[in-house]
Amino acid sequence: MPFILLIVGMLCGTLVCLLVISTTLAAGSFRIANLQQQDQTLAKQQQQLQQQVAEDQAPSVIAQRAEQLGMRPVGQIQFLNVKTGRISSDAASGAAATIQVPGYTP
Repeated sequence: MPFILLIVGMLCGTLVCLLVISTTLAAGSFRIANLQQQDQTLAKQQQQLQQQVAEDQAPSVIAQRAEQLGMRPVGQIQFLNVKTGRISSDAASGAAATIQVPGYTP
């Protein structure tokens, strides 16, 4: 009789262990499937954002947005000579064509 109880107890323990293992594996499988779905969603979102950045970097889009902000293209670049107060369209026409920056020695 004790031997039969031992065998039945071992069988019940084995069944409980199999149930715990099966439940743990099912929960892990569900979590993996959920994470894979999140990964796919985030990958799609990343692709959309990269496409939007590429579209926003187009020169025509940048020009259009600058125009909406009130910016306008420069017709001719003009330089201000601080020493004389004159405005010229040629940088070399100033008194000194060299640029003097403190701490910079060419």
